[in-house]
Amino acid sequence: MRSYSVASGFGWRIHQVLLIRLLGIMILYTVCRILFYFFNQSFFPEVSLALAPRLFLGGLRFDLVAVLYTNILHVFLTLIPVTFKYRPAFQKFLNYLFIITNSIALLANCADFIYYRFTIKRSTWSVLQEFSHENNMHKLFGGFIVNYWYVVLVWVMLVALVVYITRRWKVDTRPARPAWQIFLVHSVLMTVAVFLFIGGVKGGFRHSTRPITLSNAGEYVDKPKEMFIVLNTPFCIFKTLKRSDYQRASFFKSEQEMNAVYSPIHYPDPNAPAFQPKNVVILIWESFGKEMVGTYNKDLENGAYKGYTPFIDSLMQHSKVHWYSFANGAKSIEAIPSVLTSIPGIMEPFILTRYTDNKLPSLPEMLQAKGYHTSFFHGAPNGSMGFKAFTNLIGIKDYYGKTEYNNDADYDGIWGIWDEEFLQFWGKKLNTFQEPFMSTLFTVSSHDPYKVPARYQGKFPKGPLPIYECMGYTDHALRRFFDSVKDKPWFKNTLFVITADHSATFAHYPKYQTSVGNFSVPILFYEPGIESPGDASQRDGAPIEPAMTGTDSTRLVQQIDIMPSVLGYLHYDKPYFGFGKNVFGNPPLNFAVNYDGVYQWFNGPYVLQFDGRKTVGLYKYQEDKLLKNNLMGRIPEVQGPMELQVKAFIQQYSNRMLDDKLTVTP
Repeated sequence: MRSYSVASGFGWRIHQVLLIRLLGIMILYTVCRILFYFFNQSFFPEVSLALAPRLFLGGLRFDLVAVLYTNILHVFLTLIPVTFKYRPAFQKFLNYLFIITNSIALLANCADFIYYRFTIKRSTWSVLQEFSHENNMHKLFGGFIVNYWYVVLVWVMLVALVVYITRRWKVDTRPARPAWQIFLVHSVLMTVAVFLFIGGVKGGFRHSTRPITLSNAGEYVDKPKEMFIVLNTPFCIFKTLKRSDYQRASFFKSEQEMNAVYSPIHYPDPNAPAFQPKNVVILIWESFGKEMVGTYNKDLENGAYKGYTPFIDSLMQHSKVHWYSFANGAKSIEAIPSVLTSIPGIMEPFILTRYTDNKLPSLPEMLQAKGYHTSFFHGAPNGSMGFKAFTNLIGIKDYYGKTEYNNDADYDGIWGIWDEEFLQFWGKKLNTFQEPFMSTLFTVSSHDPYKVPARYQGKFPKGPLPIYECMGYTDHALRRFFDSVKDKPWFKNTLFVITADHSATFAHYPKYQTSVGNFSVPILFYEPGIESPGDASQRDGAPIEPAMTGTDSTRLVQQIDIMPSVLGYLHYDKPYFGFGKNVFGNPPLNFAVNYDGVYQWFNGPYVLQFDGRKTVGLYKYQEDKLLKNNLMGRIPEVQGPMELQVKAFIQQYSNRMLDDKLTVTP
């Protein structure tokens, strides 16, 4: 078989061969995707000819990542700026390496032609771990070959094509240039290639781009299960390789015993009034920690502290405020699942786990079933943070990002559209939506490097940290948003919820530098139509409680409580799943939870720190704000029940993730 090689120049041929080989493997991945759909088309009855191109073109992103990961050693050894890589023996080694690694990757794809039918998921690293414990692996493998010989035949044909690609495009001789010239030119090429490689495996080159993961496939689908057409099996294995699955917990012997302590199943109150189809508007404010808000911090600076959010301070006078309110995570990507699905990120962000393909609870879907229009707004480039993909997975109908805003004159150059302009855009869109509607917006401007528009330089107090000026700007943007919509017909028929994705990355005051302060964020419920207990006593002839004003310093609230609380306030009339609680009802536990290297379980004035096996700390955080007095072992009447509660939560969370039981079965 003829091979092409050159004996002059700088040896460009070796780079051409590499690109052609990788492109050839990409084509074979697309063939595998077609075959995967062919073998499993009965599982995807709603895939149409109109949808198919989106699924298959979207899959190329994931194929590129998988191909680059699979061939990382081959790519590196091809690009290193040395001349011995042209030696016949070394080229032979590279050829075998290319064939073997890609044959294994294609085998994984082919195995899922059949194995998908048994799991209804693409295989991940955990599947390989499960098989590693099988003592009769040889029998299972032999049975697969016999029963599904046609899949084995397909794989053999694909391997034959890999061999053909390898033999058809190869390099036999080194270029006739001095070694130092080869080193210099190839060093430059390797630097460029490394940059492109990083962008390829990350999924993009934007500053805001997070590494592509399984949930990003949701961007291209109409139904969550269609993600498995977009994905490929090597990608799923690589992306779950370093993430240990949740371990099945067995603190309680029976579900009844566990549910008696903590249960995530919510049942409607049979005595509640009829469902109230009020609009729901949720604002998630980037890095909006309690430290920024004067109302929460009257103890700071001898009472002189005013904070940096005067509009929020004024809005709190007309809102329901829970004094002790917490984020469930410390990253932006943890906020959306917490707020909209009542699923916190424990140990790792939920969006980055393989469990995003579980059947999920969803506030948007539940309200959509009640006739709501649903939308999500994020001024960043579309796809940033994986929000577009995840919001699509949980059933949000319309997504509005930088693309839909369609005016780069208002782009901050890094993160997205300036908050003021994007909030005005949001308000105008809300005016066009048919009621009832549910809409969520995630701000972007209070992000490193903490800039404000040039026209506002010097307008907002800077404070000791750069983020404070940005907080003043977004607070001003929020004031302008409310000014623009307060006279609209829908405004007084709307429940507003304002919270943060997480607290600020850095805190200035010591009480916000603790493991409790790090998660302290505002959560406000504001309903313009209800300003006092008298106004709240009756709506459409039905008693409504509580009034949406006042400060509650007893009941804890967290991000995962937002979904149950909204549903409870609207008198949602069906059972549903949510790890949080309805703060407007009478929840059996007054708790909050987050993970900071250990589980932090809040119950009333106490926080228990639990490492998964034992308690490592117990503090009366509402008094001991700097967490200096560890009460572990000193108040068993408090510690004992809290240990049971956190164990019940861990078992409910871990086992339900593993068993795909995150919804209520009809």
